[in-house]
Amino acid sequence: MKKARTFLVVAATLMAAAGAAAATASAATVVRGTITLPGSESGLSDDCRPGITGNLEGTGVIEYQSVETANGFHVEQTESGAGRIDWSDGSYTLIESVDRFAFNLVGKGQTEVFTLTHVDSGNTYAADGAFLSRMTFHEVERFTFVNGVPRVEIQRGHFHGDC
Repeated sequence: MKKARTFLVVAATLMAAAGAAAATASAATVVRGTITLPGSESGLSDDCRPGITGNLEGTGVIEYQSVETANGFHVEQTESGAGRIDWSDGSYTLIESVDRFAFNLVGKGQTEVFTLTHVDSGNTYAADGAFLSRMTFHEVERFTFVNGVPRVEIQRGHFHGDC
């Protein structure tokens, strides 16, 4: 849910910037930016260890670029994040996540397809620092826009690790 909201905010910002640049520029226009977002969340649960709760502290970084082309705009974005979850039993999990996508904004009536890749992982350690487990989740989503109407298809998602 948070990922979708972030995507929409950045995509809207890119479209507005690209549109303004296209109206005034005679040469190709490139818009780049980086947004850093600290975050925290409390009351997390651990599916592998029922009964414990955790508090997350982390930072997310969004890097984006829009390039004006003859057919519209080419947009690329990478969202990455890292953090730590401190669990109520004294253990902790070091987490990281990366999302990447690229797509073209083109004229009305055209079909566009882009792919979003997602990887997140976490290493959990006991309070004394002893390694307990590693879990990784990979997902690939495909978005198709036909005449501006979106359709989302999850192409592949798989989980590695165990409790």
